[in-house]
Parts: sequence; C-alpha cells; structure tokens
Amino acid sequence: MTADIPADIPADIPANKRVESASSKIRTFEGETPLQVMARQGDAEQTSMTSLERFGYYTAFPFAWYPIVLGETLHVGEVRSVRLLARDLVLWRDAQGEAHVMDAYCPHLGANLAIGGRVEGCHLVCPYHWWSWDGDGRNVDIPYSDRVNSKARIRTYPTIERNGFVMFWFHPDPSQEPLWDVPDCSEYLSDEWIPVEPAEWVVRCPWQELAENGPDYIHLRTVHGAATVPVLESLEFDGWFNRLRSRVDFDTPRGPTPGRIDSDGYGPGFSVARFSGIIDTVFFNVTVPIDWETTWSMKVYRIRRLGPGEEAELKSRRVGEALVRDLCKQMSEDNVIFDNKIHNPNPALADADGPILQFRKWAAKFYAPGDPVAQGRNPP
Repeated sequence: MTADIPADIPADIPANKRVESASSKIRTFEGETPLQVMARQGDAEQTSMTSLERFGYYTAFPFAWYPIVLGETLHVGEVRSVRLLARDLVLWRDAQGEAHVMDAYCPHLGANLAIGGRVEGCHLVCPYHWWSWDGDGRNVDIPYSDRVNSKARIRTYPTIERNGFVMFWFHPDPSQEPLWDVPDCSEYLSDEWIPVEPAEWVVRCPWQELAENGPDYIHLRTVHGAATVPVLESLEFDGWFNRLRSRVDFDTPRGPTPGRIDSDGYGPGFSVARFSGIIDTVFFNVTVPIDWETTWSMKVYRIRRLGPGEEAELKSRRVGEALVRDLCKQMSEDNVIFDNKIHNPNPALADADGPILQFRKWAAKFYAPGDPVAQGRNPP
C-alpha cells in the first residue's frame, strides 16, 4: 500500500522485506492507474441501471444497528429530519439528553414531526395540532382534549450512543429486539487518540458490495496502484460478527514498512478497522442505506499520539493525516467501481481472490422479509 508519508516518520519503525503474496506477478503501474485518473478527474459516468437490475438479491434492507448522526452534533432540544432506509425519520434529543429515532409522520393527520416539530421536556410536539409524543411513540397529550389517544402509536427504533455515533436498531419486524450489541471502543474513549476530520460519500450500491471489497486485496494493486498486496491471515464469521486479520507492507520514504490491517464487523452497519505499522490508526466505518439506489458511507478516524507534548502531537497529525488522505483517496477510486458494477451471483474466481463466497453466505443472514417499503422489490 502507498501513502504520502512525511519523511520524518518515527525512527523506531523498522524497515523490512516486502510481504510475500500471490499477486506478486501483477505489474506495478508507472504513475496512476486508469481508475485513479477517473477518480481524480471526477468525470466518471454512472450507470442508468436501477439497483434491482444490478443487484438481484437486494429485495430487503439488512437488519442492523445503523449510525444516524455524530452524537456531538445533536444538541438537547434539537429536532432533525433524516431520510434513511427509504423512509422519513425524525431524530431528536430530549431535555434529559436522550436521543430518539422515530418514524416521521404523526398518526393524527400525517404531519411530518421533523418539519416544525419541537421538543418540550422529554416529549416531541407535532407542529400541526400540537399533539405530544413520548420517546416510546405514545401519545401523552392533546392540548384541546381531556383524553389522549391510547391507540395511536409511532414506530420508534431502539437507540444507543456508541463510539461517537447515535445508532438505531432496524429490523423489518418492529417487535424484534436487537440481536447483538455494539461495544464501546477504547480508541474513541481515550485521550491517547487524536481525532481527524471524518469523511463521507454517497455511493450507488448496497452495503454488501462495499463490504465484499474488504477482503479483496488484489484490487489494492490493480485499482489503487499499491506496490504490494496485504496477506490475508484469516477472515472469521462468528454469528453476527466478522473478524479480518492481515499483514501488509506500507511504502514510505524509508522503504517498505511492515504493518497490519485488522477489522471487526458488527453486522452490516458498523465496523472498526485498525491500521498499525506507520502509526496506529483506527477508523469507524459506517454504511447505511439511504434508499434502494444509494448508500451513505462515512469514516471517522482516530490516530494514536506518538508521545506527550505539542511536538509529538504535530508529528502524529502529519503522519496520520497522510495515511488518512490516502485511505480517502482509495475510497474515491473504489466509488468509480461501486457506482457502475453489478452483482455476479456465480463469479468466476481465481485462487487468490479471497473468501468471497464465504462472505456472501454470512451476509445473506441479515435479509428478512416483511418491510413494507420493500413491497414490489421481488423480481418476477
């Protein structure tokens, strides 16, 4: 892998022989690859095919814990309109600091609660007739009536705050409680890690296509021009989780530097990737369907401090931000593929292609029928 690493990388990082890999006979480009040129110019066309034409399996949104917003940006008393999973949602934070995610439309006469709605205490007030709703979606007050409407309910989504994100649980069955938890990651909680500006994209393909790209290390050379390709040590599927472990050489001014890429996935919506070797870097990876045609991808980065003091922090930022810039550049290059590819259910594979079929078997377990917005998605 390549990165525009400053020449003053920490002296205690050893140089080493390049990682051996099955892709060693693939030639290295002099200059940019064609995909790099297209991504840099930003003029790649996007297919006019629909997602259902391109991805025949995509007849349901996968159930998952989905990040919806960075928690620090949602203030007490704030109400937001959010479009995810082909549905309109209302996101709000009550007076006690609790975040809530609900369907946006009032069961009374259909007003969008996010457009003009307001927070009063721990209740969300509809802008139309001022009906009040609690965080469980129950009507708690009608200002011109002595009684509430006990039958009226708004669908609410279990909501947590983890690793800087407000996250909500989606399943097509509203009665299905969350099937797993998302852990608190030490890199987010500790001052030892420096935040870097997050990056986000809107991509024209489902989560599964982006995630399948993870263990496909050959494309790091053919798309991104990497001098070497990581060696996949293992990819384990454990219930709702997956764990990827690999070795890699990073190209630096001092020559190839050995390192690691280790990733942990917690269902379709959230994963954590850890890079080590040049400087310890972690990114929290968000993948959420906006609608059937587009997916929101966001990465939030943290860099480990190289030591105490201002000088060490500045060096940490220079080295870490160079690595992050390269990771963002690679994502933009990948998007040229994502925006135009199709899903091949019977791929012609080579020995070094990685465990693509095993990944697809694991991914299939997250699709369940019953979502009303998916009606008509099953092709004839």
